[in-house]
Amino acid sequence: MRVAIFEDEVHNSERLVQLLKKCDPAIEVIAVIDSVAAGIEWMEQHNTADLMMMDIQLSDGNCFEIFKQTDVKTPIIFTTAYDNFALQAFKVNSIDYLMKPIDGKELKKALDKYQQFKPVERPVIDIASIAEEFMKRDSTRFIGRLNNQLIYVKAKDIAYLQFIKGVTYATTNNNQKLPLDYSLDQIEKLLDKHLFFRINRQFIIHIDSIRKILTYYNSRLILQLQPDAGTDVIISRERVADFRSWLEGRPSA
Repeated sequence: MRVAIFEDEVHNSERLVQLLKKCDPAIEVIAVIDSVAAGIEWMEQHNTADLMMMDIQLSDGNCFEIFKQTDVKTPIIFTTAYDNFALQAFKVNSIDYLMKPIDGKELKKALDKYQQFKPVERPVIDIASIAEEFMKRDSTRFIGRLNNQLIYVKAKDIAYLQFIKGVTYATTNNNQKLPLDYSLDQIEKLLDKHLFFRINRQFIIHIDSIRKILTYYNSRLILQLQPDAGTDVIISRERVADFRSWLEGRPSA
């Protein structure tokens, strides 16, 4: 079986090659592609793969851009750090996916599924509905009230969320502080876990809001955020390991 890997992080692609070989020594990895641009060129000129292992987020954009410009008929197993909310359409289209960090046993199950159900002729993949479901993340909005006005904020514009005296506030990238009609628990379920992390009971932060990470006593970490949060933003010792995994693009389930 010939496999093409779409992955922009070298350590992830190298590990996936090792896992594939462990699952089936006969597997031939014919390409490792790290960008949308390279993917489009390869698909148009060199695609002889029986199966593609594809990360959603590549170095220059998300993989769905490839499908807009090329005719994809090769079966795909997505390897991604995004949560199940964005992946529901994969089930509808009978496309398998694996959550990072990839487990060897889960990879073997996915490969067995491919071998069991692979068609004699390559199917046409309805990638449009998958992309539509995935892109819902970028349009997620939250509503609140400010001075008797109904306001909303887009998830992509949020630097961090903070729970203060019974109210959840969203601080935007341009330093607006807006009260929202949601608890942090409710908001956390709707956010992209690849970009947002719940560091403690009071804070959810966007990865781009982190200005500096400092070691703190008792094996904890303290963050300096942009915009400034005006208070110590501390990651407890119990959350440090999950935080490190999240920084590496491997959010916990």
